[in-house]
Amino acid sequence: MSVGKSKEKQNEIKREDHTPSKSAISWPLTIFASSFMGIFFGLAFYKSHVFEPQIIRGQFLFQRFIMLKVFFGAMGTGALLLAFLSGRTKKFHNARELWRPTASTRGYWTGPALGGFGLGVGMAISGACPGMVLAAWGADTPDCTYTIFGGLLGALVYGMNAELIQRKILDRGPKGPCSKEYADEVVGISYSKLATGLGIVCLLGCVVLEQLVPWKEEVPSRLSEAMNRPSCKLGLSFDPWECPAWPPSLAGCLVGSLQFIAVLAMETLLGSATAFQVCSSCLLLPTKLIEGNAYLKAFATPNPQAWWQLFYVGLAVVAAQQSAKADGEVGASHGVGPLAAFLGGFVLIFASRLGGGCTSGHGLSGCAILLVQSWVAVPAMFAGGIAVAVAWQMGVGGFFQPE
Repeated sequence: MSVGKSKEKQNEIKREDHTPSKSAISWPLTIFASSFMGIFFGLAFYKSHVFEPQIIRGQFLFQRFIMLKVFFGAMGTGALLLAFLSGRTKKFHNARELWRPTASTRGYWTGPALGGFGLGVGMAISGACPGMVLAAWGADTPDCTYTIFGGLLGALVYGMNAELIQRKILDRGPKGPCSKEYADEVVGISYSKLATGLGIVCLLGCVVLEQLVPWKEEVPSRLSEAMNRPSCKLGLSFDPWECPAWPPSLAGCLVGSLQFIAVLAMETLLGSATAFQVCSSCLLLPTKLIEGNAYLKAFATPNPQAWWQLFYVGLAVVAAQQSAKADGEVGASHGVGPLAAFLGGFVLIFASRLGGGCTSGHGLSGCAILLVQSWVAVPAMFAGGIAVAVAWQMGVGGFFQPE
């Protein structure tokens, strides 16, 4: 391959994973903003208890709805804030354009559909997702370290074979499913109107779910006594630091509000799986395995619009850890076993790279910016998780063990 073609290929790979070849974003601002965001990201996931493996597994059997409440709260708030920004700053459009190549470089069956399904499978097996496992690690959840190691291996395997996967899998699927990448471009209605409608629908979904399944009924039973304290009664007496759990919808709204900072400070959107790709790529720097691999080199090269996730996830771990210590909840939740944790971690990160986004990337960001392929990936993710959950529970049993 010629030098010119090699550089062109490297830039294409960077753009595919939301990382531009050149960035005007400053490192000091990136470090400060991503660290600040990470604190609240970790705190929200920890206090909602959505990070607990049995909470995640329970969602796929429709026995727990904490994950869906967080999901709706985050997507709804994020969509409303992004709709507000869309007509006021070019930074929003810059962030949104980073995602267009995700669709243009992937067939929708071989990319978001297959990758999303695999992500759901990995989530069900491990009881984790790329973002939630960080809060789990901070809270010293049993077996989550195996999930992280499995995820790093999944990112490494994907990165070492990225060009082959692109050529043999992603390029072979039909592009689309629409002629345009974004829903507003497809239907001819402004982004701000569609995103505002999406945000309202999602937040109404939170209200409906809360009416059907009150949040205090879903928290782990070990917290039942603590939840009867005055500090856990919603209202003026509610103390977010004293109460060991927060309403998941409100925790999700806090996560969604971080989109505002991500766009204005770094011209990017929320995601977590790229941190695994950066770390696994950097692990190969002392070896010769990274030579000639444009994909791995792109992530191993310092770039604030990819490396911001390192500070983001790092502070998320610290925030969850300190909160767990304050609540006396370190290591309190149940794990899924080392083998399931490791295997699930491998599958969920590999599938995230294949699909072009993780639970946060497609679910909270891609859907909020109306990326059509994200609306393929998210239903596929739930389909994969539900399929594993039902098969496991009906087969050998023991998939979901409520605490």
